[in-house]
Amino acid sequence: MALLLAALSLQAQTYCGQHKYDGEHKNELTSYAMVGGNVVTGAFGGLSVAYQRHFTDRWHAGGDVQAQFGKQLYSTRLHGGYRVPIAWSDLYIDGQFIYNRYNRWNTNETITNISVCWETPYFDLRIGESYIHYQMLKSGYSEPLTLTFGTGVNIRPRWNSWNIGLFFRNYDHFYYENWNINWGVRFNASLAKQAKLFGEFNVRPAGSMSQLASKYETSMKLGIKYVW
Repeated sequence: MALLLAALSLQAQTYCGQHKYDGEHKNELTSYAMVGGNVVTGAFGGLSVAYQRHFTDRWHAGGDVQAQFGKQLYSTRLHGGYRVPIAWSDLYIDGQFIYNRYNRWNTNETITNISVCWETPYFDLRIGESYIHYQMLKSGYSEPLTLTFGTGVNIRPRWNSWNIGLFFRNYDHFYYENWNINWGVRFNASLAKQAKLFGEFNVRPAGSMSQLASKYETSMKLGIKYVW
């Protein structure tokens, strides 16, 4: 048992997860391209670039930008968090601020989110709360209590060189919503010691947890994460 625990501890120090610092490379640069279709805006494509810095093995912070063409959506995200190791898992306490500009509708959206993510080798769970404010012309309104929830499962431990999993969540990199649930498949594969390929296929019906479902969107992402 002691040898097994020691082996798991050593494996967990490798570059293996969405969040975890690998003990060697403090900088992360991530970029992905996406394509999709929405019944409101039609076909769309997009690009995103993100940078994250691990200040210690516990503290991290970073920033992201994206542009979705077709939707005419332009976004900026600032985020940071603290990692609490718990046996063979990690608990992340995260905070972030998101600004979205929906240029087609002359609308600005700001999101402040605080959430907690529990990440294990096979399973992850996120729960939190968001404050969302919309501004259009001279009017605006807020959604002060928007629950954040999401979960995912992998077929292999996170430290493997490749993995496939399923996810279910009401958020993505640049939005947090109530009942517009994302259902999807994700994968990642190591290209080299410092680079990883990743991707997602996502289906998002609007109002998918209620009888008011009216819109439908599908999207795919493909990207690379590089650490140094």
